[in-house]
Amino acid sequence: MEFWARSRFTVLLAILVLCNVAQMTTIGYYHDPFLLKLLGAVFLFIAILSLCAERRSRTMALILGLPAAGLALSTTFFLGRAEHILWIASHASSMLFLAFVIGVILQTLIMRPNVTRDSIAGAFCGYVLIGVLFAEAYCLMDVGDPHSFQLATATPSWDEDPLRRWLMLEYFSFTTLTTLGFGDVIPMSPAARCLAVWEAVCGQFYLAVLVAGLVSLRASRTSNA
Repeated sequence: MEFWARSRFTVLLAILVLCNVAQMTTIGYYHDPFLLKLLGAVFLFIAILSLCAERRSRTMALILGLPAAGLALSTTFFLGRAEHILWIASHASSMLFLAFVIGVILQTLIMRPNVTRDSIAGAFCGYVLIGVLFAEAYCLMDVGDPHSFQLATATPSWDEDPLRRWLMLEYFSFTTLTTLGFGDVIPMSPAARCLAVWEAVCGQFYLAVLVAGLVSLRASRTSNA
């Protein structure tokens, strides 16, 4: 328990990196959406439960997380109208789950009396999960209106493969969050453009307020020590 208390954000960051590397390295060689979703769900649940020190938080994580994981896995077994509805429910429930996790991370960081390396890792985890949260929002928007986003260059797999489509929108989310904006994925609908603007604002606000505050506080305490 003492290890989780001191290193839980570091563990979460390591798991997030492992999940991302596993997705990106296997997408072109071992294309099994169900196993990739299951791998991500298992790793994330181990990490998320370690974040929730209180029983109430763990219960809420299970209430929000189990439907999100179950709906994501169930989309593999349905086609047509049922699959469309399940994708909508999956993205919506994942957004609620991620919002809860981000809230837990921010609350823990604010309540901690000292700034440690694990706190910096927690701030980074929150930043990454904001990008994933907006990626789910983009996917939800894309399911409702397939013309919400467009690639600058034609790619057949974009329309044929939901998993590649999700990864491309996740990539768009992080380039927007960091205000990098390569322009290879273009938001076409007014709602998509509005959401992209708000993600860029959230990304800059997060860095300016939370991360810069933690780093400056740690630096000041180190200089005074």
